[in-house]
Amino acid sequence: MPSVTIDAGVLAAPPPDSDRETVLEYVETLLDWRQLLDEPWVAIHMSERTAEVLDADGLYPLRHALRQAFTQTGIIEYDVNTVALVAENLLRLTPHFETVFRIRDVLCETTETEPDLLSITPHQNLASELARCVVLFALLREHCRKPIVDHALVVRPWPGRTEVHVQAIIHELEHDRDDMLPLPKPPDYFSGSVWVCQNFRDLVTGIDEVGVWKAAQDDVGCEVAVQIALYKSRLDRNLEPEWGDNVNFRFGRRFIPRANECFQDNAESLMGRTLRAIVETIDQLMLEDVHALRQIDSGGSPQRVRDRDKGWRRDIDREYHLHYWEGTDGIEFGWMGPHNDFRLPE
Repeated sequence: MPSVTIDAGVLAAPPPDSDRETVLEYVETLLDWRQLLDEPWVAIHMSERTAEVLDADGLYPLRHALRQAFTQTGIIEYDVNTVALVAENLLRLTPHFETVFRIRDVLCETTETEPDLLSITPHQNLASELARCVVLFALLREHCRKPIVDHALVVRPWPGRTEVHVQAIIHELEHDRDDMLPLPKPPDYFSGSVWVCQNFRDLVTGIDEVGVWKAAQDDVGCEVAVQIALYKSRLDRNLEPEWGDNVNFRFGRRFIPRANECFQDNAESLMGRTLRAIVETIDQLMLEDVHALRQIDSGGSPQRVRDRDKGWRRDIDREYHLHYWEGTDGIEFGWMGPHNDFRLPE
């Protein structure tokens, strides 16, 4: 399951001299991550030190700083207490990454990142905590036999990229994992990378939908893979998608078992093409690849119907085809198979 850890700096109120756009971006970012608390496909974590470092830098509690920022920038769209409660709930409801990943602390020096992620905050304790988290996540991503590759560190807005290179001299690592590889001994440097995102869009575009489908334990996981592919496709078409908007589809009872049968011999490439075909079906793209699914294999045969639904057949590639029902209640994907297979369960 993809997961994120929200850096303490994301919760810190904008500086007193912030403009209106910066303050609104802060609020909307918090609201984005709050919505993910109820999503079953992504896990949200925080550091066990988040409240401690915010308090040490005089940035917590938030209400006074938020009230000042809202007043100075003329923001009336949001209520100070509501926004502060969002941050407090994130602190209260999110588990600590140290517990989830069984890695407690690191003693290191000469920590550097490229691009320079560690300079995004002027606050000493926040900067120190960010450096600690960056090294720990780089270790989990690059230095375990079972690497944690689908985890992102959420940071406040900055001009850098989503992959950040990390190097540090590590003196001591506190953990209880059984898959941690031997560390370089000082003065040798540990080198690794972390996946960094600033907002929900960064998170989704960094997730591999094929990997999500492969790891799915039920229909919900496969539906999430489709939603990720759909969201990314809409971004590529210069749209402004909202998560879950206009996703009127469902899987028939036999579709996912059948699809996974087809994927066995050509898993990743066929999965990717199938997800692309599903997205094109939902958004009515590449209609030249769509044909009526006939009752029998004959050009003059009537189209398959189920009450008010009509049966359709879309090309996935030269060999495989996607079969689905379409009607007033949306799209139901029912079957996929080679060119001589015309099944579509009702």
